[in-house]
Amino acid sequence: MSRIVFNSLLRLRIELVALVVLGFVALAPGITQPPLLDWDEATYAEVVHEAVSSGSYLDFTWNGDPYLKKPPLLFWMMAGSFKAFGENEFAARLPSMLLGLGTLILIYLSAAYVAGRLAGIFTGLIPLGFYFFIARGGRECSTDAPLVFFSTLALYALLHVRGNRRWLPVAGAACGLAIMGKGIAGLIPLMVAVVSILTIPALTSIGANGLVVVLGAAVAVAAPWYIYQAVFDWSLFWSMFVKQETLLRVASHLEDNPRSANYTLQAFYGEIRILWPVLIPLAGLSFARLRHGVRETLRQMPPAIPLWTLWMLVALISACAVQTKLGWYILPALIPVAMLAGSILGRAFSEAGPARVRFALFAAVALLTLAFEVPGRLHVIADAVQEQHESSRPSYFIALRARHLAGQLGRGELYFAGVELPTLVYYSGMRCHFVASSRSGIPAPGFELTDANGATVSLNMHDLVLVTPEGQILPVTNLDKEWEISGPGASGVQPPRLED
Repeated sequence: MSRIVFNSLLRLRIELVALVVLGFVALAPGITQPPLLDWDEATYAEVVHEAVSSGSYLDFTWNGDPYLKKPPLLFWMMAGSFKAFGENEFAARLPSMLLGLGTLILIYLSAAYVAGRLAGIFTGLIPLGFYFFIARGGRECSTDAPLVFFSTLALYALLHVRGNRRWLPVAGAACGLAIMGKGIAGLIPLMVAVVSILTIPALTSIGANGLVVVLGAAVAVAAPWYIYQAVFDWSLFWSMFVKQETLLRVASHLEDNPRSANYTLQAFYGEIRILWPVLIPLAGLSFARLRHGVRETLRQMPPAIPLWTLWMLVALISACAVQTKLGWYILPALIPVAMLAGSILGRAFSEAGPARVRFALFAAVALLTLAFEVPGRLHVIADAVQEQHESSRPSYFIALRARHLAGQLGRGELYFAGVELPTLVYYSGMRCHFVASSRSGIPAPGFELTDANGATVSLNMHDLVLVTPEGQILPVTNLDKEWEISGPGASGVQPPRLED
């Protein structure tokens, strides 16, 4: 009886349950904690808030203006979460956290399918040491979470096509959902799938018909929304989605502080350098394989290895080619890195033959070295996440002050002398006019407001004022002063009490 129970537990893959628990421990902290971060979290939450309020889930707005910077998949997920759990930080972040956990499950299954369950365990744990996976792939509400999940699903399905062609439409649909999640970046898994079917010997048997199925499923999933936007509001679709968020982002620097050309490679190296001990078992395995010749080594190589290598290269080259340099653009390239590294460790431990003890020793040394470095890496990740949170506190606090003042006087609209602050818009619950002459955030010279009595009020840099429905202009606060009180480094800061 005990043997039957033991075998049943093995079939249940206890290690997968443990991996999900560890993933939850890594991704869930702070899921209920305000504020939603500037920029993306608060922006997306406001878009979904306005969509739920208006009942419009195809034509989105932000701060009352049309919003067409991102595809709708994450917004639809967040809207469902808002309806199920109410509008709060937990509901905003929940879809991304679930997608992050789903990604861990998929990469475990992918590596286990290729190199065994031990490789699956190692592969599933590795992303928990990547800052961009923790932050953008599961903890924050961001469009990177659906991109990574559906990219992983697409290429997981592609690996199974040789055994069952029913996986073909799954691979194509997942590619389409990646496009619906992140726009042009969602083309990465589709490009990898196409090139793999055409060039990787073990996958060429999928053939032209299979390639048509993948492309057709991707188009069927993604095309309707794009066609709708292009037909019903071509001007907005072209100016905001195609031109500003795609062409200009690819061809020019849109970040506030343009970075060097090699910034992407530096960010990529910064994430994966912790994995250098994996080179030890990799060297041993490579030496053993290459003794039989390069051609024989390539012939015996599982198709997943060139597939994942191609995925890593396409994602990394794409991130390098984009002129706008944002660190998390490398995230899609980190998933195949985890799969390759985890599979190397798993293969070294499970290698048969006379040299199996030596390979296991190499892998053990690599794991011990990684274990020594992991605590420091986790500390760095925790500090980076905390700094992000602290940087959004000042705009969150002044939003609460504005909301309290408006509640006493009867709503109104806000004017802020500076760049857009999505946290201010979302938590104030009011339309906010941002007055700046350029992306640098310098207010227009001599900017003034005129109240109902004809008196003028001048705004200094980072001043926030409330204009009541009666035309009164009331100062709320100044962001610079709030930054000194509640910005990074101000520990133990609490939100302003609304009864004050």
